[in-house]
Amino acid sequence: MQYVAPNVTSEGIEIKIEDADIESEVQYWETALILYAMGEELSMNVVKNFMERTWNFVKLPDMFYHEEGYFILRFKSHDDLDAVLMRGPYTLRNISVMLREWKPNFDLKRDMLRTLPIWVKLPKLPLHLWGAKSLSKIGRAIRVPLVTDECTANKLRVSYARILVEVVITKEMTKEIAIKDCEGRKLLQPVEYEWKPLYCERCQCIGHKCKDYVKKQWKPKAMPPDQAIICPTQATSAEDVAKLKGKEICKENVDEQEDINWITIGSATKDRGKRVSNNSLNDINCVNGFEALGVLNDSIYALDRGPC
Repeated sequence: MQYVAPNVTSEGIEIKIEDADIESEVQYWETALILYAMGEELSMNVVKNFMERTWNFVKLPDMFYHEEGYFILRFKSHDDLDAVLMRGPYTLRNISVMLREWKPNFDLKRDMLRTLPIWVKLPKLPLHLWGAKSLSKIGRAIRVPLVTDECTANKLRVSYARILVEVVITKEMTKEIAIKDCEGRKLLQPVEYEWKPLYCERCQCIGHKCKDYVKKQWKPKAMPPDQAIICPTQATSAEDVAKLKGKEICKENVDEQEDINWITIGSATKDRGKRVSNNSLNDINCVNGFEALGVLNDSIYALDRGPC
């Protein structure tokens, strides 16, 4: 490394990077792809086995893992990189694998979790619209066109055209495109997506959709008037007292006596509203119950003992 004098401004030290400073690094990574699996953390061995099994038509790229959860795959040439992109999309363990070309300003949340490259089919597209310029205009109506597949470029399949388009998944995807030719005729071209990623608008995350959450409030079930349970303390009329006869009495009426007036004693937080009867407070018998154990004619303990 070498010393380079920094530029001091009123806001502090400012470093300016020139194109010549990053030219060699950009060339080193320009054949790299970003691999990201939605909602799944993959190990390097799993990704390596996937590449050996799926990409056996190219030389395996160098693999680097980033702690944000994605892999950087550096291919040996641009041809290998393009060949891998043409064969997509790919799945790994029933998980969609997203691939994107590396750029110096790559950001995972912005470039992979908001905009994704998706293969688009244009069924029954007229053959005179299969040119590169026509397909570019059609792809631009969807979002950002990237490439066409080999069959579309070489016209090996004429049932539909297939292009790779960068789509913003946070917005509604285009379902059809209005095309007007040079003669003024209009055509509504349907658009089919080979894969539509799940996007949750509630938590703004890719890979799932939260179920509609409705907070339910508990409401007591109303009982028919003829089956209502009335406490003795709540009987305020002769009609309520008549209902108590032959009906189930609530738990406060333990003795099932309708003429008892109940009072609450103690703290409601400790004894939870234990109740006693007023009638039992005045009839407390304090006779010594142990006198039956006394021994008659005993000098130590006598039933008719006098004062000490």
